[in-house]
Amino acid sequence: MAALLEVSQLNTSFATDEGEITVVNDVSFSVHAGRTVAIVGESGCGKSVTALSIMGLLAKPAGNIKGGSILFEGQELVGASARTLQDLRGNGLSMIFQEPMTSLNPSYTVGEQIIEGLIKHRKLSRSQARQKAIDILRKVRIPSPEQRLDEFPHKLSGGMRQRVMIAMALVCEPRVLIADEPTTALDVTIQAQILELMHTLQQETGTAIVLITHDLGVVAEIADEVIVMYAGRVVERAPVHALFAWPQHPYTIGLLGAIPRLDLAQTRLVSIEGQVPNPAQPLLGCSFAPRCPFAQAACTNQIPALSPVGDAHFSACLRAPLEVDRLFPSPQSEAAV
Repeated sequence: MAALLEVSQLNTSFATDEGEITVVNDVSFSVHAGRTVAIVGESGCGKSVTALSIMGLLAKPAGNIKGGSILFEGQELVGASARTLQDLRGNGLSMIFQEPMTSLNPSYTVGEQIIEGLIKHRKLSRSQARQKAIDILRKVRIPSPEQRLDEFPHKLSGGMRQRVMIAMALVCEPRVLIADEPTTALDVTIQAQILELMHTLQQETGTAIVLITHDLGVVAEIADEVIVMYAGRVVERAPVHALFAWPQHPYTIGLLGAIPRLDLAQTRLVSIEGQVPNPAQPLLGCSFAPRCPFAQAACTNQIPALSPVGDAHFSACLRAPLEVDRLFPSPQSEAAV
């Protein structure tokens, strides 16, 4: 079965005062109907820029796709006209943005912003669109949806604004949903309800989901495949169970090791020393080498390719496959890898 969304060797750059900077480098992945692909990594690793590239929402004229392909149901989106992208956004392709206060228009009521997409893409009458908007607000657990529909975003709490953003993304039942930290502003109870709502939509309509998150607990719960990004590159890609059971890139090991665990005696949490490198100053070798406790001399002058290390499991590490003696290393066992 062909993938609903297929991204191949995507390269995205921004024009700055320091010159052109590449922030997404040769990123490739695909997602099929009814499947969830999670993209994880620290802030500044290129996750959100990848999503904005797919949606055609890069800030112009600074941001540009310099190479690669983005196929949605076989249709090439790189170089597509503005009209084509407008017809797809909110309909075939939809996105839940990370910052609801800056994504919602403060000049329009919640209802007007939801109804707009229904009238444009579903050709509903205003009364029909209003009723469907009330229904979707109810589904995302917003109390008194009839009242909230006529309120402006500033009158809602941060969590409620986030749920409005989710409602806007889901109301036209998109075939591909990109969710950029969709539950960041929500408490754990509402978070579980939203994840269940997304899962229900996926089961009912076959929606493909691209989930961008820092929460590896969410990844373990709903993802089918995981893509780990670092400094604009994919450093590991694997089925979710394989990634948690046998992580094969030192960065992935560090991310998993930083999760608090009740079944291990830990005097302190594992942390990854250092910071994501400045994309304006690219390194000659592996971008993770300055922070990697397992780096060798070759790591500083050779960029490792994403190579197979198992069934549908790929890692961009010169030392892969790694023998990991614990599921998640503790501070006392870091040197054992």
